Amino acid sequence: MIGRTAERFLLIFLLAIIAFPIAYALMASFFSPMDFTDSYAHFLPSSFSLDNYRMALGNRYYPQFIANSVITSVIQAFLRSAVSIAAAFAFTHLEFSGSKPMLIVLLVTMFIPPDALLYPNYSTIAGMGLLDTYWGIILPSVFSASSLLMILGAFRSCDKNIYEAARIDGSGDGRYVMQILLPMTRSIIAAVFLQTFITAFNSYLWPLLVTSRMGMRTVQVGITMLGFAESGEFGAQFAAIMMITLPFLIILVIARRKMMQALSDSIIN
Repeated sequence: MIGRTAERFLLIFLLAIIAFPIAYALMASFFSPMDFTDSYAHFLPSSFSLDNYRMALGNRYYPQFIANSVITSVIQAFLRSAVSIAAAFAFTHLEFSGSKPMLIVLLVTMFIPPDALLYPNYSTIAGMGLLDTYWGIILPSVFSASSLLMILGAFRSCDKNIYEAARIDGSGDGRYVMQILLPMTRSIIAAVFLQTFITAFNSYLWPLLVTSRMGMRTVQVGITMLGFAESGEFGAQFAAIMMITLPFLIILVIARRKMMQALSDSIIN
């Protein structure tokens, strides 16, 4: 009994440490300029106003930053999921020479530090003339060994006799994947897609390297270039941050159970 109580207090303490900065940033997004310069610190704003949010949305670049991030993240999540699905299907359902060594080589890429690939990727993207383009941001992250591993485990858990029966009934590989395999493993696919989208949306270093025009910056890079902090409009800066933070918190709360189930199924399989 004492052990459970101590565990609960520890969880509450850790939750408070994690939640406090988010809660304070949310409250600060409603602060007036005077609230930041008061002689004493306070948690709640003197009055709630949406002026900071209007100021952030009124910046001519901020909506474009968000649009750039959403577009690149959705495309990257879709392409990575599609590539991982195609590769996992080939390794689990098709027989071809060199499949095992090829799979090992692909999975070994998980142990390569991402920073070690920055220069080769940058040189390749620059050589292809894709700097300051959506494809320059997207292409280096289309393949992920961890995403492949998750979907690989899901596909291996499916009865291969279903595939043989579908082939006997005249179903092609594409139809089998779309109508049978993907519905059976939709929780894993959804988890991979969501994880890729969040990772891509929060990416900072790579978009910073391959973009130089303000109109092509993603929100994680561009949010530091809005100029609110330099002009003393700290509330607008917090408002800009919260508008890209709260949607992900809501998504994670809604999809938490499905993501945890998908991850546990992947580990078990």
